[in-house]
Amino acid sequence: METESKAELNESDRKGYIKIDWGRQGGVILGYIIVLLGYYGIIANTMMFDEYGHWISFVDMDKTILFWTYTTYLSNFFLPALLLFFICFMLTYKEDIPHYGIKASIWLVPLVIAEGFIFYAMMFGFTTEPLILKFSHIEGYLDILIISGLAISGSISGMKIKQFRVQRKTI
Repeated sequence: METESKAELNESDRKGYIKIDWGRQGGVILGYIIVLLGYYGIIANTMMFDEYGHWISFVDMDKTILFWTYTTYLSNFFLPALLLFFICFMLTYKEDIPHYGIKASIWLVPLVIAEGFIFYAMMFGFTTEPLILKFSHIEGYLDILIISGLAISGSISGMKIKQFRVQRKTI
């Protein structure tokens, strides 16, 4: 009798209860959200003002900053680059197996590039100009290389620092 009541309690506890373990995947998703909102957010907040400090409409802004983001790094003190580097560093540093963090960091590159296309489509409509700006000019390829370099260097730095700390703990 007592066994039946425990079984009923266990069944009633399971009904309607969904448990999601956000352990490793939650950190990756949070890192992606921070980069996707922060990278272009920092660029937009610094580039939506003219040289006199007056706010300008997105229609009047330079459309190339969505595809050649490296051109804005100096004017906003490398904050988007540092954000991308730091998130890739943390994605790899928190992993026990560094290849998972490196893979998650590399996946940030196409997401950041795709976000530029999405923002352009939302602001200016669907045209072929984004493809031309990104893939027919050397600046577009340079931007892809810089974003890839930031992601890979951040993740390798996270891996090396983690290996150094683990090695120091064992000594």
